[in-house]
Amino acid sequence: MTTTERLKVAVVGASIAHSPDRRENFAIRAHLPALKALDDRYEVAAICTTRMDSAREAADRFGVVHAFDSVDRMLAELPELDVVCVSVKPAAHYDVAIKALRAGKHVYCEHPGGISTEQARDLWETARQKKVRSVTGHQAHFDATVLQMADLIRHGYLGTPLAFRASHFGANYITPRPYFHRWLFDITAGGRPAYRTGHSFERIMSVLGQDVTAVCADFSIKVPERPALDRPQTTLTSNQVDNMNFLLRTDEDAVGTLQVSNTAWAGVGDWLEVYGSEGMLMLADEDAAARMSVGSDLDTGWPHDFRLFGMQADVDRIIAERRPPEELGGFEPIEVTARPLPLSLEGRPTQRVAAAWIELAAAIREGRDCEPSLNATYKIHCIWDAAEESVRDRRWVDVDYS
Repeated sequence: MTTTERLKVAVVGASIAHSPDRRENFAIRAHLPALKALDDRYEVAAICTTRMDSAREAADRFGVVHAFDSVDRMLAELPELDVVCVSVKPAAHYDVAIKALRAGKHVYCEHPGGISTEQARDLWETARQKKVRSVTGHQAHFDATVLQMADLIRHGYLGTPLAFRASHFGANYITPRPYFHRWLFDITAGGRPAYRTGHSFERIMSVLGQDVTAVCADFSIKVPERPALDRPQTTLTSNQVDNMNFLLRTDEDAVGTLQVSNTAWAGVGDWLEVYGSEGMLMLADEDAAARMSVGSDLDTGWPHDFRLFGMQADVDRIIAERRPPEELGGFEPIEVTARPLPLSLEGRPTQRVAAAWIELAAAIREGRDCEPSLNATYKIHCIWDAAEESVRDRRWVDVDYS
C-alpha cells in the first residue's frame, strides 16, 4: 500500500435505528460521518448488518456501494478490505472482530471488545500473530484535552502522582428508554457487570501512564426497572449493575477512587483529578456545575467538551510565607492546544471518533502499534476479573495481567 492510497473500510453494525428518542446507533451518528469526512485517508467500501434491508438503507444514505447481511460473505467477496469497524452490541464484538483479524484485516473495535477475558486475550493475540493494527473505542482518549493532561503528567507538571479521584455520572439506567434498548439492562448482552466502567479505567491508566494493580470494589443495582419510552405500560427490568465503586492502587503506588453511576439525572459526566508531589490537575466536562442548575440554557448534548485545570506548588514561597495548606490556592484553567480535524465534522462524538480513525491510519501506514489497542481492552478485562472477585469475597484483590 502506498502512502497515497486510501484504506478500504467495512462498517459492521451500521443499521439506522429510527429510534423514538431520536438517538441513532453509534456507527450512524459517529463512525460513518467521521469516515466520510476523512475521505483523503479512507474509503467506506461496505456496510454490514444482520439484515440486507437495513444494510442497504444505510449504504444508500451514505453513498456506499456494497451492502451485506453476513460478515463471512463480506470478507470472502471483498478481499481488498483493509479495515473492519466493529460497532455492534458487546455480545457480538468477538464474533465479528475475530473473523476480521483472522482474515488479516486491521480492526477498530468498540468497547468492551468481547464479553470475557478469554475473548479479549484471543483478539489481542490474534492481532499480534497476524501483524495487524487495532484500536478500541475509547474515543475520548484522543480528545485534545485528555492528551494534553497525559502529556503534562508525563513531563513532570505535578511531580510524582500520589492520589487521584475519577467519576462518571450519567442517566442511562434511570431514564425511560426505547424498548429496542432493552439489551442495556441484560447482563448477558454486556458480558461483564462493570463493562460500563471501561472508558474510565482506560482514561485513568493512559493519563497516569500507570496500570491499575489492585482493586477493592462494590457493585449494586439501584434502579431495577424503568418505563419503555415507546410502549405504554411496558417496564424494562434490569439485572445489570448500574452503580460501581472502586478503591484502586497502581503499579507506581498511586492510590485513588473511581465511582461510576448510570442512575444520575442530568449527571455531570466525566471527572478526573490527579494530585502529585508538586501540583495538581483536573479534567472535567465543560461547565458541569452550571448544567446542574435549574433553568440552565447550556447545550445538554452528549458528550460535552472537556476542560483542563491545574496548579503547581511553589514550595519555596510556601516555606517563606509559612502558609497553611488551606491558603495554597486552587485550580486555574489551562489553555489546550486544539488538534486539527476536518472542518466538516459536527458534534463531539464524531470529532473524537475521527481523531481515533486518524491515529489508526497513521499507525497502519507507519507499521506501529496504535493505543488504545486490543491490548488495552485485555487489561481492562483483567481489572474486571479482580473487581468481580473483590465483590464476591469483600476484599482487596491484585490484578493478574499474566
